[in-house]
Amino acid sequence: MWLLLFAARLENHSRDLNFSFLYISGYYKPAMIVLQSVNAYKQFYCKSNDEGRRLDRVIKKMLPGLPAGLIYSSLRKGRIKVNGCKVKQSYNTGPGDVIEVHESIFYEIPDSKLPKINPVEASAELQKMTVLRTKNLLLMNKPSGMLTHGDNSLAQLLKVGLFDIEDSLSFTPSPLHRLDRNTSGLIIAGTTIRGAAHFSQLMRDKKIRKYYLGLCLGGPKTDIVLQDRLIRRNNKSRTSVSPEAGETAAVTRVFPLLSENRYVLCLFRIDTGQTHQIRSQLSSAGFPLAGDVKYGGDAPGFRSYILHSFSMQLDESDEICGFQSVRAELPCPSRTILYKLLGESKVISALNNIEYF
Repeated sequence: MWLLLFAARLENHSRDLNFSFLYISGYYKPAMIVLQSVNAYKQFYCKSNDEGRRLDRVIKKMLPGLPAGLIYSSLRKGRIKVNGCKVKQSYNTGPGDVIEVHESIFYEIPDSKLPKINPVEASAELQKMTVLRTKNLLLMNKPSGMLTHGDNSLAQLLKVGLFDIEDSLSFTPSPLHRLDRNTSGLIIAGTTIRGAAHFSQLMRDKKIRKYYLGLCLGGPKTDIVLQDRLIRRNNKSRTSVSPEAGETAAVTRVFPLLSENRYVLCLFRIDTGQTHQIRSQLSSAGFPLAGDVKYGGDAPGFRSYILHSFSMQLDESDEICGFQSVRAELPCPSRTILYKLLGESKVISALNNIEYF
């Protein structure tokens, strides 16, 4: 016998019950009765990290996967309330607000397709990566090979592995900037909304100086400034230098630290932060990163390139950030290569005598 299983909702206005039925070859038979109050709401309590945020944005963070249209219609119909009242989607939440969500809405949220991460393992991994923990920020040394965002990324580690932060409906600790998968080094996440907003504003105001280390095939003998217009058009996986006007200018300052044979260890300061900025500009200038095949840096013995987010500097100590100067040590595989090609004592001396401009 051909069976089709479906849920048929019957509303009994006198008792407020929902029923599920089994449809069998042309007639109905009760298969399961689910008792559920149609007036039941689940409550979510806003904390300090939710202060001043639009209600619709809080709900999107609070219930990821819930369609935007359903959020707006639920607010209009009172299926989502604040403090027992219907409010507009533009309502700004504050500490102590109670967001009430009708339980029927939860059946319309699809299951997450993201891979599961063990919280204990994630916490241990973050602990190994931690360079500095301040009141509002977490400064980490990302290993090469780890994505900043997406599946199995640093963002996911932060989401499940930070246990000692204040609960929030809308704020999730996440990286405040990005590094390419194969770029290692210093990366910063906000652990409070205050810290995240403040650090992001400092970045926009160009008050944070970011320095990278890289090993080039060839290189300048003196300090130089690369200023180019970069484009990412047809092939979006690669950035190119454009001779055309009108594109956003990228500025990379190059400071050669140490050279041996064809290899030059350089310090880079980036005044802008465009995708593949350092890699594409070095390639265009004629001294690509050693091992960076995509940008013309093919070199024997290299499985990948060495590019490391080494340091961040502020002009003065910042109370909210909790630091003025910070650096992340080179990972062991990169140090091993540099010591072999350039000499261990020379590399150590060069890194210890860096002057930041």
